[in-house]
This record gives sequence, structure tokens and C-alpha cells, in this order.
Amino acid sequence: MAADDDVKYRTEDASNNNVTAKQTQLFPKKPEVDLSFKNLTYTVNTFNKFKRVKKEILHGVTGNFQSGKLTAIMGPSGCGKSTLLNVLAGYKTSGSSGSVYLNGAVRDETQMSNISCYIQQDDFVRDLLTARESMTVAANLKLPTTASFLSKVRLVEDLLDALGLSIHGNTITKRLSGGQKKRLSIALELITNPSILFIDEPTTGLDSQSCSQFVSLMVNLAHNQNRTMVCTLHQPSALLFEKFDQVYVLTAGRCIYQGPPNLVIPYFNDRGIVCPPYHNPADFLIEVAIGDYGTDVLSKITDSTIAADEEYTNINLNYPTKPDDKESQLENEICQKTNNIAHKKLPFKTKLINKPPSYLQAYHLYLRNVIMYKRNKSYLMLRVIAHLAISLIFGYLYRGVGNDASSMLSNMVFVYGTNLFLVYTGQMAVIVSFPLEYKVLKREHFNSWFTLFPYMISILLVEIPFQILCCVIYIIPAYVLTSQPLELMRFCYFTLFLVVTSLTSQSTGFLCGATLPVKVSVFIGPVFVVLLSVFGFAIRLTDIPGPYVWLYYFSFVRASFQSVVYSMYGFGRDILPCHDEVYCHYKNPVKFLNEMEFAQVNIYPEFFFICFFFLCTYVLTTTVIWYRLNKR
Repeated sequence: MAADDDVKYRTEDASNNNVTAKQTQLFPKKPEVDLSFKNLTYTVNTFNKFKRVKKEILHGVTGNFQSGKLTAIMGPSGCGKSTLLNVLAGYKTSGSSGSVYLNGAVRDETQMSNISCYIQQDDFVRDLLTARESMTVAANLKLPTTASFLSKVRLVEDLLDALGLSIHGNTITKRLSGGQKKRLSIALELITNPSILFIDEPTTGLDSQSCSQFVSLMVNLAHNQNRTMVCTLHQPSALLFEKFDQVYVLTAGRCIYQGPPNLVIPYFNDRGIVCPPYHNPADFLIEVAIGDYGTDVLSKITDSTIAADEEYTNINLNYPTKPDDKESQLENEICQKTNNIAHKKLPFKTKLINKPPSYLQAYHLYLRNVIMYKRNKSYLMLRVIAHLAISLIFGYLYRGVGNDASSMLSNMVFVYGTNLFLVYTGQMAVIVSFPLEYKVLKREHFNSWFTLFPYMISILLVEIPFQILCCVIYIIPAYVLTSQPLELMRFCYFTLFLVVTSLTSQSTGFLCGATLPVKVSVFIGPVFVVLLSVFGFAIRLTDIPGPYVWLYYFSFVRASFQSVVYSMYGFGRDILPCHDEVYCHYKNPVKFLNEMEFAQVNIYPEFFFICFFFLCTYVLTTTVIWYRLNKR
């Protein structure tokens, strides 16, 4: 077993070492981009004793991340590492101030999204797709239509091979290990060959061996074609720490060091902070940052750093070297050359990637959804079986009520129960789907995989047909068992209104899930439906108090219920037989409709009102999702 593990690790290490050579053939040359920032601040609004106060997380930090280098943003928990990464990536812009530069030119958001990608701490990938399917979908969505099918397949296979995922290509993503998921997250974004990669806490949750392999992979990706790689890191081992080209250390939103890892100890030694012998420099940095060596000393370091920005960005040039210390002299020469190159780089312009049109995006997203639905068979079968089982139970309980004058009120209760059941199943089936989907959607949308409209269309093209199928599975047995009139017109109206009502309720489920937290939406959604269902059944229009009349007309559940009842007993239906009774009060259906105040129901305006409610809800849902995705 140990031998097998050894072979596995050697294979993955060899794969990581071959990334540079393989990717040189995979991608065309892209511009080298140095990312720098000056006086960057970030402020959030908090509440203290019911008062709104502003809290500054970043306090005017300045730095320079060079192309061809792997940079780690380090510091203790709560120091602002992820916040800085979010601001630099453009993931958060509201509340930030200062300047961010690309090769000395002020960053343009459109340009930034075209040359960079952001991989968050959690591995937000599609669990029900294989690694190869995920890559194929990403290639179809992100690459221009001019790229041929064979070139996309070749790129996918080469990337999987380069990142050591080819042997796991047909493995469902949820069965991948943590390190494999992180490599897949990078592979998905490498399809467009970005110049800048931001990665938040890439080593979290990985064992030491996986961490070492993953950092080696990032080093190769940085050195290959001079990519700018920036990641956040909490507290790495000494071996891991040495693999980084540059570290940027924060404490309480202020920077105390930027430079190579091997110069950490002499830098702080010159400032009177001595690292104990045989101590991990990374641990030493964190101890300095949290104030273990004195908060007064820490304040002096941050103050001197802020006061000398130019000297700070070239901090690695300030150490005196002995004439015989050739290694230190060579290090300083390399750093000097690197900084000189950074200053000579000119602003650049990038061409916008010609993404596939909206209909092709919708098509590929639809195929992806179909694959995921097929693999979630237990959920689909549960919905089908539940509709069929409730249909048979309702059909048995209310058997024969549809053609019996003495059971007309029971039939009305059956129609109401049917309406409410399909409303609930339509809503509850999707009310938690968007919250579970949102984090993956946000990553894909931020990294410009697709636009929002094709995404919504692809979701509806899967959900709506399946919900219609579930409704039909319920309606047919229930309709026959309850002895409803076997007339095509009445059956069509019965089915049409119930299906449209269920789909409208489904749209309210999407809206609740997109707008509210899960715990709130699963409560508000059903309560909203119950409130609307009361009108028209539990209370008549003439009995409703004036302030609540608008709810009567607003309720799509009421419109559906009254229209279904009218379609069963209206349109000149004949006198009903009266079974097992001497006298039936509602033998004439018209009398029943008059007493229930349903005689004046016009089903066509009611149908268009339900459809209008359906469309408005989806428009509102799309607007809410768009706002949440673009809120920075």
C-alpha cells in the first residue's frame, strides 16, 4: 500500500513538473501583467449598539505583485487577507478606495475580467458532473465559436493531463479528493489562459503532501509564460513557505513585509526582532504580526512601511551583503533586474474574447443540467412517486364525487386540495435549489462563463417540463377516480389551470430562494401560499373586509381554484344525478355556482392573469439574481 502511494505521489509530482512544457504548447503568448496597488483601503458598515458605524479593514496598503512570481498574502486570522484579495480581483469594490494598476496603468474592470480569474476558498464545482464533463462545458462556454470541436477536446485532454487529472477524468466531482477538486478549479479557469490568477486559501483542508504538490503546481503555473499568481495563506510549513517567490504580510489591515521568503529573517533582524534558531520563518512572521514580540515594535514597523512606499516595494534591496556572500549578492541582482523590468513594462490592451452567443450558452447549460438531473435519479423518482401516491390517495378518498349532486361540496374540497397540493409541490421542489446553486453560479458568473439570461432559460427548460410531467401524473388518475366529467374540453381546462398554477407557484419558489435565506424562504413561501389560498374558498368576496379586497384579486391560487370549479360545473352542464339521496340541493350546477359566487367567473382573463403573474415573478427573480451577482 505504501509503495502504491509512493508511486502515486511520484506520478503527480512528475505531472506538476511537466505543466510548464505542456502549457507552452497549449496556449499562445499572453501579455505579462504586473499588478500593483497604492493606498488601498476597504471600509464596511457595522452596527454597534444599534448604531451604524464604519469599520476600516484595510488601512492604505501598498504593494506590487510581479508577473512570473507566486505571491502569498499572509497574516493572522482577521487581518484582511481575503479582503485584500477580493478587492484586487474586483470581487468587492463598494467601500474600497485607492488605486490598482496593471503595468502602471489604472485598472479597467472590463479589462481586468478579461485577463484574470478568481478561485475562491471553497471548491465550488458541479458535484454531479465528471471532471472531463466539467472541463468540456467550460470550454464550450468560454472559448469562441471559431474554435473547432476537436481543438476544444484536445485542449480539455491536455489540461487534464497537465494538471494530473486525466486518470480521474471520468470520476464524479463529488468523489474527488480535496486536492483534486482544487486542481480542477484551476483547470476550469485555465481554459481561457488568464494572465492573473487569484486563489483564496488554496491549501485549506489538504494534508501536507497534497499541499506541497498543489503549491508546486502553482509555482509552475506562475513561471510558465510569466503568469501573476496571488493567493492567501494562513500558516504554511517551512518547506511550503520556501516555495513561494514573494510573501506579503498583513497585520490588522496594515502591511509589515513584502519580499522573498528567504529575506524575512534578516529584514526583521535589522529592525531588532530576532527569529529564534531553528524556528519556522512562517510561524515567526505570524508571531510578529499578532504582536508576540511587542505591539510597540509592530507599530514602528507598520509606520515605517507606510512612510516609505518606494523603499517598501523594493524592500529586498536594502540588506547589506558581505563581499564573500555570493548567494546574497546574486539574489539582490536578480531582484534588482526584476524590479527594473517591472518599471519598464508598458500599458497593454487586450481583445475581448468572442464568447458564444446567448442561444449557444443556453444550449450548453441545458445539456449540463440534463446530465445532472439524470444522475440525481432518487430526487426525480421521489417527486414522481409522491405525485402518483397522493393522486391515488385523493382519488380513493373522493371517489365518485365528480358526478354526484349530493357530493358537490366534497368535489369542491377535492379541487381545492388538488390545487393546493400542486401549488406546494411546485414551490417546495425548487425553493432551496437556488441557495444551493448560488455559490457555484457566483463563481462562474464572476469569471465570465456566461450571461444571466441563458442561465435562467436553461434552468426553466429543465424544471418546467418535469413539473408539467409531475402534474399530469397526478391529474389523470385523480380525475378518473373521482368521476369527473369525461369531456375533452373540461379535462383540458382542468389540466391547463392546474399546470399553469403549479408553474406559477414554482416561480414564487425561485423568487423566495433567490431573495431570502434558506431558513426564511422555506417558511415565508408556504405562508404566502396559504394566505392567497384562503380567498375564494374560505371566504367569499362579499364577506372580505375592504382593506383586504386587493388580496382577493391578487391571488393566483384563487383565480385557478374558481376557474377549475367553473370549468367543471359551468358551460351549460346538465342536471347531475343524485345518488342515495331523496333531495339534492345542488342538482342543478348553476345554483351551486350562484351561491358560491362563481357564476360570473370568466376563465380567460383569469388564465391570462395567472400567466402574467408567472412572467412577472420570473422577471423579478432574474432581476434579484442579477443584482446579487453584480453587487460588489
